[in-house]
Amino acid sequence: MLEDPRGVLSDLFAQPFTVAFLGAVLAHDFDTHRHMLNVGILSARVASMAGLARAGIVRVGQAGLFHDVGKLHVRRSLLNARHTLTENEWRLLREHAERGAYMLQDRGARRIAALVRSHHERLDGSGYPDGLRGLAIPWETRLISVVDAYDCMRSGRPYAAPIAHDEAVGRLDAARTRYDPDAVAALVAVLEGDRISLGGARATSVNW
Repeated sequence: MLEDPRGVLSDLFAQPFTVAFLGAVLAHDFDTHRHMLNVGILSARVASMAGLARAGIVRVGQAGLFHDVGKLHVRRSLLNARHTLTENEWRLLREHAERGAYMLQDRGARRIAALVRSHHERLDGSGYPDGLRGLAIPWETRLISVVDAYDCMRSGRPYAAPIAHDEAVGRLDAARTRYDPDAVAALVAVLEGDRISLGGARATSVNW
């Protein structure tokens, strides 16, 4: 049983549309559903490690939980493609961030929607959909982006086999121009059960 001393875990699933969205994704593509669950729970843990207040932890966790809900609008054959994608296929796949944000906005979850929209933005401006750079990317989004990338590498994709923890962390460390080093450090601290200090405030290790 997961230890959740702050009662945050249950709050991740408190949105009234959670069952409908997650159920639809499960029916559409199992791997996407599993990935969303992984990213949601781990993002909340990393947010706690990074020292966010309870409301921020829940918001980050929910954004992680729904970050790929826009893939409901991407055909399953494209989600599981093993071939090199055409320019048009890449365009369709990249639309999932905006589509997911619109779905959440329609349900009144505007703050979560903003994080979902930007979860593929990168520090060097190479991300999408808005090409945000550096501090223009919300801190919460930078956390989710790191967790998203880590889970993709650890779980594998149709076009790439899963890799070990140390290799995944090494790739994130090597991509400091794209991924926030503090977010990477928070992720590693959670996974290795350590304590870290961010912004001068020491955060407590969590085990849920």
